[in-house]
Amino acid sequence: MDETPAPPPISQDGPPPPRRPRWFRWQFRHAEHPLVHLGLLLLTFATTTLAAAFSFTTGPTFASRLPGALRFSIPAMLILGTHEMGHYWMCRRYGLAATKPYFLPAPTIFGTLGAVIRIKEPIRTKAVLLDVGAAGPLAGFLMTLPFLFYGVRHAIPVPTPPTPDTMVFGYPYAVRLAQQWSGIAPFTSATVHEDPTFMAAWLGLFVTALNLLPIGQLDGGHVARAVLGKRQPAFSLAALVFALAAGLKGGYSWAIFAAIVAAVFGVRHPPVDDDDTSIGTGRLTIALVCLAVFLLCVTLVPLGELGR
Repeated sequence: MDETPAPPPISQDGPPPPRRPRWFRWQFRHAEHPLVHLGLLLLTFATTTLAAAFSFTTGPTFASRLPGALRFSIPAMLILGTHEMGHYWMCRRYGLAATKPYFLPAPTIFGTLGAVIRIKEPIRTKAVLLDVGAAGPLAGFLMTLPFLFYGVRHAIPVPTPPTPDTMVFGYPYAVRLAQQWSGIAPFTSATVHEDPTFMAAWLGLFVTALNLLPIGQLDGGHVARAVLGKRQPAFSLAALVFALAAGLKGGYSWAIFAAIVAAVFGVRHPPVDDDDTSIGTGRLTIALVCLAVFLLCVTLVPLGELGR
């Protein structure tokens, strides 16, 4: 995910805009200090390792669980970092000022809320908007694949049938394909204990799908604006309605996330200077690849009870 400011309004005659308060300038100057990025990276590595030790591994002591926990946290950090570095290096290619990734530790089942960069200036053309928006999820998806194929090969069958109130993870179509191409008999979250590396790959697929929702300034919103131009708000509003409707079928994650994004950033993506021009066949192909990746990564109910 990245946060892109809207283009500034056309300048008018009159007094210059007021300077930012000193505390505001201090805040952002120090927030970009390398030690801040390093500290958040290390803290997120610690929280993802701790979360995996209690959520995705078994053993009598923390020390016995640590190797399995690292099989989650290391791939998860690589996947999240690759996603954000895809945005960052594409910004560097086009000379856009952007921060390095901020990893976000959190007391969740995965120990993180992902990572984010901040693009510090407006993106003014469709071509750059699409390239920057698509680079993150495509890079993260490619990094996810080797961990996914490893993970499906190391699932352990459950010896006893699960109870109806067992919490299970929904598998997107990418997992089904990985099982088929690996020659593994199809399994579900209810019939196996997933390897921690598989759960890191599952998280990567889930984060990719979330970011490719074509709403506001999500990566999918960037791609939608580049392809649709001024028609993007209507398309994104329809996507928001579908995401909210998913909550009625148990897809609460999509409904909650889409509602938060719409409330904080809005449904409409900021316009670009060439809204009325075509992006060309090559970049339209990239947009279609993003759509295909979204369909491979999305599942209606990412997490729910077996009996529902």
